[in-house]
Formats: sequence, structure tokens, C-alpha cells
Amino acid sequence: MKKLKRAAACLLALCLLASLAACGGAVGGYRVIETLGSEQYAIGFRNDDLVRYYIQAAIYAYAASGGVHAYALQWFMEDNTTFPSDSAAMDSLGQVPPREIIIGASPDAFPVSYQDQYGNFSGFDIDVARAVCDLLGWTPTFLPIRAEDAYVELSSGNVDVAWGGLALDQTAKDYTVVIPYLENEFVIVTRGDSKYSSARRLSGAALAIDVDSRFMELLTSAAPDLAERLEQIKRISGGAPALFEALSTMKADAILVSRLAVQYYSR
Repeated sequence: MKKLKRAAACLLALCLLASLAACGGAVGGYRVIETLGSEQYAIGFRNDDLVRYYIQAAIYAYAASGGVHAYALQWFMEDNTTFPSDSAAMDSLGQVPPREIIIGASPDAFPVSYQDQYGNFSGFDIDVARAVCDLLGWTPTFLPIRAEDAYVELSSGNVDVAWGGLALDQTAKDYTVVIPYLENEFVIVTRGDSKYSSARRLSGAALAIDVDSRFMELLTSAAPDLAERLEQIKRISGGAPALFEALSTMKADAILVSRLAVQYYSR
């Protein structure tokens, strides 16, 4: 009975945490006050390339082993991934020939896929991709690409798979997009103790955003009235880590980042 009560209490706490995050409550020292848009990450291959079937099977098997779930908890504090799960998925592959596999991944989709100052890749997708390649006996090499260049990178042979923080065109005909597995939202975040408790109250505030032009486009298209009310829009290089640094040191009153980054910094 005591174990049941403890389990119920834990479940209630998790539900409360989720509801606060959904409605803009303070979580982990931060407050999500507005959602401006979303994107869905997926994996891309050349049409009719057999690499797809090897990687899909290994992903399904790795998901069944609990590996994907463990990495999701490590990076995001919760598992919102939707990878299919099949422990027997690799049984029909037979002997898998060893090879190097070149994976095109985003260099700035923290914490899903990103490069550090030395050019090394890290992130949730990178960890899962390495584990999947290990199951296949393949050696992965990661190259930075942008989602809009996926077809060119694949068709030219620069990469064998586009996988890593990439919101690919799921209606594309000139390359194959499979396994949409993770949705990411773009949100405006303040410190948990900030006086700016809602987007309506950001008048006169300083908002920091990434230097990538898509963030300014998102702000002006999804919330044009908000952009006009702000005192200042600071464009900062360095991705989500730099934005959270600006927020914590009060160089910005609010930041525009991915919700997955908020989850990472709320761990």
C-alpha cells in the first residue's frame, strides 16, 4: 500500500510539472510564456537506398531495448519520442556488411544535434545514431548540413543519411523521409522569478534570439505585435547555450528557444 501511495504521489507530481509547462508555469527556474511554432524531426535517405532498411531495423531494435528512452530522459527529462519498437526487427537482415556511414546532422539544434567549438557532434540524436551504428557494426561520421539542403547533400553522395535535429520535408518526392520521431516547439522563455509572466507583459523588455534569420522570421510572422512592443531584440550567436547564459545573467529579459532546450536546462 505504501508503495502504491508513493507511486501515486510521484505520478501527481509529474502531471503537475507537465501542466505547468503546458500553461506557461515556472519549471526548473524558467517560465514558458508563449509558443510561436513547431517543427517535427525526421530521417532522410536517397530513394531506394538499402541503407534505409538497415538503419530503420536497428532503430526499431534499439528502441525496443529501452536505449532511446534512456537517452531521451538524459537529454530532455522526459520521453516524447515516437520511434517504432520491435525487438526482432534486425532478425531478417542477415549478415550486415561493415562500412562507414556518413550522417548529415544539424550543427545548431541543441540539445538534439549540435557541434561544440572543436567541431565535435553531441546531442540526443547523435547518441542514438551512434548506438544504432554500433548495433549494425558500422562506423559513423557526422557532417553538418541544413534541413533545406538535405536532398542536395544526399543526391550528391556527401551524406548517406540526413539525421540529427533536421525538420525535413515529409512530402518530398526526390528523397525518402521516414520515421517522424520528435516534435519541437519554439517558445519564449523568461526566468521563473521574472516580472514578465506573460507575452502581453513583455512591453519594454529585451528579447534575445539566435542570429539565424529563421528566428527573426518566426518572431515577426507569428507574433508581430509582440515584436513591436519589445524595447530591444538582441541577436546572439552561440545557439541555445548562449541564449540561456544571457537570460541567467540578466542581459536579456526573455529568449526565443526550442522547448527541448528548456527541458534540458530544467533538468
